[in-house]
Amino acid sequence: MASSSAFPSTVRGTNVAVSPSGAVDMNALIANTVDRVTGFYYYTLELAAGQALAPSYNLFNAAVSEQDPYSLANTSQVLTKVKTNILTRASQGFAPPYDIVVDSIGIEADPLTNPADTALLMRYSYFELAILQKIQWEGKIQDYPAGVGITGATSQNAQSMWNIGTADPNAKKRFGRYGKYLAPQVMWSWTLNFPSNNGPIVGGVPTQPTLLTAVNGGVGAVLRFYLFGLLDRPVT
Repeated sequence: MASSSAFPSTVRGTNVAVSPSGAVDMNALIANTVDRVTGFYYYTLELAAGQALAPSYNLFNAAVSEQDPYSLANTSQVLTKVKTNILTRASQGFAPPYDIVVDSIGIEADPLTNPADTALLMRYSYFELAILQKIQWEGKIQDYPAGVGITGATSQNAQSMWNIGTADPNAKKRFGRYGKYLAPQVMWSWTLNFPSNNGPIVGGVPTQPTLLTAVNGGVGAVLRFYLFGLLDRPVT
């Protein structure tokens, strides 16, 4: 747990108290105290086999127990912790006293995804992660490995599972002193984009990227997105 003295001022636009030294008090239950741990928030994007990819996907904008905006089911599917552990939408920000100091971000391809589809996702996409509409990190998904999952390999006889990067927690980019603070009630966003004018060329014309069909070995694609860092939670 972390503690601090009484705070005389507040963060503009929030009810979060701040000390003269700049320390932040996130607590809602025990005065000036929070439960602080290292951890992460994650969000899962599932894409159906044979699906033409949308121009953009808005990630982390549905929380646990809310409807999955990209559900593969025929009926509305409620998000559980299989897919995400985010408790409030990114567009709403974290609910006090929850917050995170982001030490690193990461993207994982589920090992069941066909390697050809993983390569397609890597080649034709880019992402943008913004805080208060200012882009903090952007680029290709392969440039931000999550350091989790299964590392693949091939032989002359068989192909094993593949992932983005290496399954090693040290094999990811860390921001250190240049990390970003996602405070309570601060709006943020993470989008994954597939511009149609940069898709595969067919007959000399760019087309929208499309995943392998089931007939061609496609099983759909699954990507997981992570925010790693220091998490503040209420003391109970």
